[in-house]
Amino acid sequence: MPSRKPPPDPRAAADDPVVAALRDFLKPASGPRRVRVAFSGGLDSSVLLHAATRLGVAGLEAMHVDHRLRPDAPLQAEHCAAMAGALGCLFQLRVLAPLDRTDGGLEAAARKARYARLREGLGADDLILTAQHADDQAETFLLAALRGSGPDGLQGMRPRRREGATWLGRPFLNLPRAALIEYAQRAHLDWYDDPSNRDLRFDRNFLRHSVMPRLRERFGGSAGLARAAAWQQEAVARLRARDAARLPAPDDMARPWLELDRLRPLQASEQRGLLRQWLRQQGLRPPGHERLQEFLRQVLAASPDASPCVAWDDGWMRRYQGRVYAGPGPATAADAEPPPDHLWPVEQREFVLPDGRCLNRDMLPALGVERDAALTVSYRRGGEQVLTAGGRRSLKKLLQARGIPPWERQRIPLLRRSDGELVAVVWPEMANARS
Repeated sequence: MPSRKPPPDPRAAADDPVVAALRDFLKPASGPRRVRVAFSGGLDSSVLLHAATRLGVAGLEAMHVDHRLRPDAPLQAEHCAAMAGALGCLFQLRVLAPLDRTDGGLEAAARKARYARLREGLGADDLILTAQHADDQAETFLLAALRGSGPDGLQGMRPRRREGATWLGRPFLNLPRAALIEYAQRAHLDWYDDPSNRDLRFDRNFLRHSVMPRLRERFGGSAGLARAAAWQQEAVARLRARDAARLPAPDDMARPWLELDRLRPLQASEQRGLLRQWLRQQGLRPPGHERLQEFLRQVLAASPDASPCVAWDDGWMRRYQGRVYAGPGPATAADAEPPPDHLWPVEQREFVLPDGRCLNRDMLPALGVERDAALTVSYRRGGEQVLTAGGRRSLKKLLQARGIPPWERQRIPLLRRSDGELVAVVWPEMANARS
């Protein structure tokens, strides 16, 4: 329920440790155009939003994501809108559709959906701010340890990381929650107490209310656990730097594959590390240890004509002809139906392909096609023959010779003349990314 405390005091001290932490966090940033606070209306995010307004952060806005999980959710959203308005801050509300709980349960589904909304409309120079603090970091470390996580999990939350096409920042990770409570009391903040934060069915709530108080009584706080997470971050940074040095040169990373010969000479732990680092550079969150280990076992031991596959929440991996391929989304997306055929009229100078590349008519002569030909962009259905300078060639054999994986062949664009003759194949290295 909303508290009944007085409204925020705009004269909050600029030298407050909370304000100083936020100011120091934002100082190295190269001027983000928009700074979006993930605003639940609770104490922590209220402190963050209040401190950001006192600093006069440019491009500041607050976004509240309503998960539609509690009857009082509309009241919480109203409270958030009112507080943002009182602070003179732009406010946005996002209401989620019913959550898909099939993978990872309710907590994971809510988190995934929430961050998807927080990213909406933000770009590479923008920043999402969340209010996690040192006590949250200690809980994250313990949860990871209890689940048997390796260094990646034990490093906890990073102060700054990529979140889709934008950035996510946590300026309060070095502050105990006590510092945020003191700030809220001095500023007379009005915050919303979310009753679900006391629901012990959730792992983090159980740890927070049933375990952490006992640990604080015995060991005097959470600072040691937060420091342990920081040490793990240093260790992970060293491991990732080593793995990155074993990967292809940056100019070659646009290729969506990794040669198995880079993995074979390595120890099992090094193979896992290298594969994780390659997946991150492909923009994918790596799968868990068990799935990664099983995939490596299959790709290194399976017969040459096999195509082992592993799928997880964020993507898939497959092997083909001595290479590992990866992509986003479910593995079934790689086997989806090809796109429909589309006419490319003579008067239309450019044609944008479904993968975002762009053909223009000045490129057609290099493909062996007349610049002013009326064309249809089509896709493989099976049995096609391509008219080349040396006669008709089997499309299947051309695809095999190029090393195109089977699951990608039906998405390779083909150019047909108005008489239906297949006259060109638009290979992946052809055409340009649309600017």
